[in-house]
Amino acid sequence: MWPEGEEPKRYDWKEGAMIVPPNLWFHQHFNTGTTPARYLAFKAEGVAIRNAQGVPKAWISKRLGGDQIDYADERPEIRKWFSEALSKHGLKANMDKASRGGKSDRSVS
Repeated sequence: MWPEGEEPKRYDWKEGAMIVPPNLWFHQHFNTGTTPARYLAFKAEGVAIRNAQGVPKAWISKRLGGDQIDYADERPEIRKWFSEALSKHGLKANMDKASRGGKSDRSVS
């Protein structure tokens, strides 16, 4: 997680964990383990920042004036952290293939 203009910090999580990013902080969710994981994201809709058409800016790419960081624009150190954590379990990310529209036989992110 990180506020715009600052360096990201990593917060490891496990079953039963609750991590609450401060409002307007960037954050990403990763599962680097060998078993499936589920996360629930709760948001008070009354505080969602929306564009002129009423779409939450969190759903829109930063390239188009929103707040969503696309995979292609992800910070290199975050991708490195993810790859290193996966390699501890003998896994590799499939996101490059998925982001180009290819099919993946296993999802790890």
